Amino acid sequence: MQEFKLIQKIKELTQNNNTNNLNIGDDCAVIKDISNDKDVLVTTDILVENIHFSLKYYSFYDIGYKSAQANISDIICKGAYPKNVFISLSIPKKINEENILEWYKGFLDACQPYNIEISGGDTTSSNDYFFISITLIGTIEKNKAVLRRNAEIDDNVYVLGFVGESDLGLKKLLSGNYDYNDKSVQSHLRPKLFFDKWNKILNQYKINSSIDISDGLLQDASHIAEESNKTIEIYESSNWNLVNRFFTDNKEILKSILTGGEDYAVIFTSKDNIPEEMNLIKIGKVKEYSNTYIKFFDLNNKEIHFNSLGFVHS
Repeated sequence: MQEFKLIQKIKELTQNNNTNNLNIGDDCAVIKDISNDKDVLVTTDILVENIHFSLKYYSFYDIGYKSAQANISDIICKGAYPKNVFISLSIPKKINEENILEWYKGFLDACQPYNIEISGGDTTSSNDYFFISITLIGTIEKNKAVLRRNAEIDDNVYVLGFVGESDLGLKKLLSGNYDYNDKSVQSHLRPKLFFDKWNKILNQYKINSSIDISDGLLQDASHIAEESNKTIEIYESSNWNLVNRFFTDNKEILKSILTGGEDYAVIFTSKDNIPEEMNLIKIGKVKEYSNTYIKFFDLNNKEIHFNSLGFVHS
């Protein structure tokens, strides 16, 4: 069963047990009944060797760094601040103590700008593969979390960060012919987040909805559209060169931008006209729902259909 279909079935099964907390169907759970002045956000993520990373080309530092960034991205894209993290590792015999300490160095370096505290976790042995489970907790002012479900008709759709570079880097890594210091390779191994710029946007403009890009720009934009019951249009004519340092008219690069995934950039919607700059562009528009959640239009304003909107977990 595909992940998204399974999540929907779990959501339906558990909806009668949930309170006013927003638990399933967003980047993280928003728990409202713990504090009177703050909402608590919780995200959890599992990374599995040979599914999410390969020891053939990831250093243990890289794996630790990316493990942190993937979870931090979930919290900050909601407008929240990450606070406490719980780490559980399942470690096979082929991995030694030095490897695990390198993993922690990478993880801690990613957490350092946010002063995230490691508050607990668990370790166990594994027969063959390295398994990582991260639970990160953040906080935000009451009822201020930016959710997927509140996109409005005529919102502009923006993206903040690097998009498509991670996929380009992964393709180089898989080919075995790469320079470790290549910018696209580094985008995949150690993704960059734009926390300070995102906070300035949140403070200056009214943001209606947001999501981070883990499975592909089109795929994740469709989650905003579905949760909001809208259609999102994305345009090839957007200034993709500002969010991808390798952008040309090469269709394979555009495909990486649209469907590649693991960018951890932020897609968000707003009525405001936000000036474009490096790492921040307008890519589309929110429309009334029309047959499908996501539409992509090429330079001739022709709608283009993709076999897959992004990575599908199965």
